[in-house]
Amino acid sequence: MKFIYLKNYLDLPREEKLNFFKFLGNDDNLNILDQRVIFGENALLLDFKDETNIEEAKKNIEHFFKKTPEISVHVVDQIIEDKDSLILEFNNKKLRVKH
Repeated sequence: MKFIYLKNYLDLPREEKLNFFKFLGNDDNLNILDQRVIFGENALLLDFKDETNIEEAKKNIEHFFKKTPEISVHVVDQIIEDKDSLILEFNNKKLRVKH
């Protein structure tokens, strides 16, 4: 599985979130399996199918949010699931978040 982490996603207005999911639904290259909201980080974690070109997906999502600089988009290199938290590894950093 391939993941993209969108920091500060929950800070977006409702309309912008709806527009984002319409955008995702209209792009044939963005095949999402699942999504998780990470409340403590105001973030969204998107889980993509293995055949998705994750770098291209990241580029498309960054382009969508180009006028929204507070949203940062990161490809997650690894996820470790603990009993009560997730450890996300990206950009040589680790982030522990509660389920």
